[in-house]
Amino acid sequence: MADFNLNSIMSMLSGSGTAAISKRTKVSQNDVANVLSAGVPILLTGMQRNAGTKSGADALRGALTEHAADVSDPAAFLKSADLKDGKKILGHVLGSDQKSIIERVSAASGVTKGKTTSILALIAPLLLSLLGGQQSQQGSGFSLLGMLGGLLGGGSQQSASQQQSGGGLLDSLGGLGGLSGLFGGGSEETEEEKPESGGLLNSILNIFRG
Repeated sequence: MADFNLNSIMSMLSGSGTAAISKRTKVSQNDVANVLSAGVPILLTGMQRNAGTKSGADALRGALTEHAADVSDPAAFLKSADLKDGKKILGHVLGSDQKSIIERVSAASGVTKGKTTSILALIAPLLLSLLGGQQSQQGSGFSLLGMLGGLLGGGSQQSASQQQSGGGLLDSLGGLGGLSGLFGGGSEETEEEKPESGGLLNSILNIFRG
């Protein structure tokens, strides 16, 4: 895709992509869209967190290479996506926080936890393939943290076009940094400082319900 940002990813998943997930999971397209609108930013945030350590970054780069595939037809990709592999990816990306995150996305979207897990497990390999495509295109100039930061609105290495095209969504959320509160590890963050995760998730959902 010419412009690679959160908006373009969500646009790519709309329509036939959402329909493909709906058919596989037996969840309505509207409910699938609700799960994705919260889940995609959360998965990218989890990848960004993992890429913050050398071992995590090395593992993620390896996964991008391993999952490199043609995603020019997202519906076709999702129809054949390996659900078991996707669940393994969720485990790596979300770690010990997976259960609580699934519960929160489920509560915010109104989709059962089991179906929410399946939807995210189908989309996880596609996200890796999209990032893997960027890694292949950029070669030695590829910055994993820069790319993920750009997608989430916090990357200093993102291009001006990415900032302009992705800014509308990110600005309306006040930035996605608060998503990190869905994950553990913020030792300096008090309970009072932790964001209301349900409120943030609802904010994301409302944008795509619009």
